[in-house]
Amino acid sequence: MSPRCDSPVYLRVSGAFTRAEPPAPGRRAVVQFDKLDVFSTGGRRLVSAGWLFKLQRKFAPSLANGADSASWLDTTYLSPTVRLGRGNKGSVFVLRRVDDDGGPLRDSPL
Repeated sequence: MSPRCDSPVYLRVSGAFTRAEPPAPGRRAVVQFDKLDVFSTGGRRLVSAGWLFKLQRKFAPSLANGADSASWLDTTYLSPTVRLGRGNKGSVFVLRRVDDDGGPLRDSPL
């Protein structure tokens, strides 16, 4: 039986990105994540695991030096309120801009 979470949690992943060098498509960004946090609905930080990205870069340096296996994100659609993207490992992202005064994480600094 797998563990169950009865209340929603919020995941925040952050990092830096740069425009991918040609011949990559012009809408591609090379991404280097450095923070990973899980928060309760009340904004309390439950887990901070940014060290996982440091460990990954140590044992797979091509992920940090822009090699073909580096993490990237293609923006496939962009409007003032929605961004659709696809990552190098097949992940699909649907991001929606929300005007909500910062939401439940507004008091949790990056």
